This record gives sequence, C-alpha cells and structure tokens, in this order.
Amino acid sequence: MASLTKLALDFKQKKLSSSKLLKQTKNALDTAKSLHRKSTSGINSIRRRVDSFRSELERVTRDLEHYLAQKESIQRLKAAAEERLSDLKVEKKNIEQQISSATGEAKEQLALTLDTTSEQITDLRSQLMNRNFTMKKIEKVIAEYSINKDKLSAKIKNTLQSKPQLMDLIKSSDSDVSRLDSRLNSVIKQENAAQKNLSKVISRLNELNTKKQEMRKNLQRKRISEAKRKAAQEKQIIVMARKLASKMAAAKRKAPKRKAAKRKAPKRKAAKRKAPKR
Repeated sequence: MASLTKLALDFKQKKLSSSKLLKQTKNALDTAKSLHRKSTSGINSIRRRVDSFRSELERVTRDLEHYLAQKESIQRLKAAAEERLSDLKVEKKNIEQQISSATGEAKEQLALTLDTTSEQITDLRSQLMNRNFTMKKIEKVIAEYSINKDKLSAKIKNTLQSKPQLMDLIKSSDSDVSRLDSRLNSVIKQENAAQKNLSKVISRLNELNTKKQEMRKNLQRKRISEAKRKAAQEKQIIVMARKLASKMAAAKRKAPKRKAAKRKAPKRKAAKRKAPKR
C-alpha cells in the first residue's frame, strides 16, 4: 500500500511536469505561429505597398515623360519661332532699306510687305511669350513630378529593405513551428502515458481502499456481533441466575418447619456425706 502511494505520488509529479511542459510548449508554439503569421502578413503588406508604389511610380513616370515630351516639343517650336523671328527681322530691315529707295507702286508693294512682315513678327513674339509661359508651367510640373518620382523610388527602396529581415523571421518561425509541433506531439504522448499510469495506480489504490473499508466494516460487524453475543450470554446468565434464585426461594418457602427438641437436664447425683472421724 505504501509503495503504491509513493508510486502514485511519483506518477502525479510526472503528470504535473508533463502538463507544465505541455502548456509551455503550446505557448511557445502559439508564439511561433503568431510570429510566422505576422511575418507573412508583413511580407504580404510589403508586397502590396511596393506594388502600389510601383503602380503610382509608373503613372508618375508616364506623366513625367508626357510633360518632358511637351517641353521638348515647345522647345523645338520655340527654336523654330525664334529662328523665323530672326529671319523676319532681317527681312524687315531689308524691306525698310528698299522702301527708302523705292518709288511709286514698288514702294507701295514694299510697304504692304513690310506691314505683313511686321504682323508676322508681332505674331511670332506673341507665340514666343505664350510658349515661354507654357514652358515655365510645364517645367514646374516636371519638377513636381520628378520630386514625386524620387520620393516613390525612395519609399520602394526603404520598404524593400525590411523584406530580408521579415523573410529571415518567416524562415526561423517556420522552423520553430515545425520543431515545436513535433515536440508537442511527444509531450502529449508523455502526458497521456503519465495520466494512464496515474489512473491505473489510483484505481488500484481505490480497490485496496475499498477492500480495506470492507475489512473494517466486517471487523466492526464482527465486534458488534461478538459484543451482542456476549451481552446476550450475560443476559442469559443473569436470567438463569434469577430463575435459580427464585426456585431456591420457592423451595425454601415450601419446606416444613421442624420443632426444636427439648433437651433434658441431666440429673445430679446426691453427694454422699462422709462421716466425721471421731
């Protein structure tokens, strides 16, 4: 019985240790899984952010290229207008010189040509002013888009810098999950074995305790029965003694009384007197 009790305590201690280890392993496994989920979620978030940044960068790049193309077109038109303006100025100067020496109808024709040339010069100057104004606006937009493009490129670079760390976390947490999952199965088996052994010992102890209680009850019943038997015997002896005493008393009352015999007093003999000597 004592050895079984000690064995039960040992199995109980093993069960407690296994349960504690099981709880620790489960907590560690949950932590590893949570870290793996967070790392995976972080990677997915990085991918989504990078995709969003890249999509925005592509749009900004397209718009920037469009404005750069506009700038180049305006620059070409501006250069052509400036060249044309320069030619018209030379032409106007020549016409003015010709007018000074022309007369009659030729002079009138040159005057008309001069007016036309002057109008063209005025128109070209107006075009150049408009194109310069448009150029400034486009250059401002190009500067803004260039800054935005640089910012997006920096965001993509900075975001991707954290990816290797998260990838390492995913690998390490995945390894931890596999290791702890295998360990958890082993610990569960240990706990089940400890619980099974403890249940067997407790069952055996319960059986022994039941038998012991039955033995105590039987012994108690025997003691009670023996006490009752002794009490019955004593009672029977007392009853028999009383009956015997009653019989003796009754017999004594029924017996005839004897008269006491009178004793005769013995006769005394008369003493002979002796004659006095003379």
